[in-house]
Amino acid sequence: MNPATEDLILKVDSQLLQTDVEAMLDSEKDLKEILTDIVTWIEYKSENDILTSILLYNKKTNQLFIGAAPSFPDHYNTAVNGFSPGPTAASCGTAAFFRKQIIVDDIATDPLWKDYKSYALVEDLRSCWSTPIYGGNDELLGTFAVYYKEPRKPTQNDLTLIDELVDVTASAIEARKKDYMKMVGL
Repeated sequence: MNPATEDLILKVDSQLLQTDVEAMLDSEKDLKEILTDIVTWIEYKSENDILTSILLYNKKTNQLFIGAAPSFPDHYNTAVNGFSPGPTAASCGTAAFFRKQIIVDDIATDPLWKDYKSYALVEDLRSCWSTPIYGGNDELLGTFAVYYKEPRKPTQNDLTLIDELVDVTASAIEARKKDYMKMVGL
């Protein structure tokens, strides 16, 4: 498929997701269900074998909590649930700490994963790209992560889609702020 066709498909798919999320926000779905639907959508749409997660940030305790990670095993989610951001706190914790996108193309060798790589490698997770999710007033709400089972760098299409997914996710969290606060213990 040529790049122009891929870009068109990407644009149509992300617009469909935006429409789906708007419909969910008009429904009675809670934030956990909406975030799970977003994660499930991207995993389904991907031509590659990926896993995605959304972690939510508690600013009072400086911790990240699982918002949605339905494809990860329970023991992995338990291990990372409630960890604190830091300069070498895997991809998500580092993204939250520095408030910028973190691209790790090989978990096995990247120093950001030194304290967490055993959890990832046992699940055959080899690369992770994490992007902070911001709300109004640049408030950190959490992180959106994409994992691959092979060492991999993102393409420009990957980065564009991630930015759009992060925007959709931020809109959902802002619209369900009470659910968000409950999920992170605020």
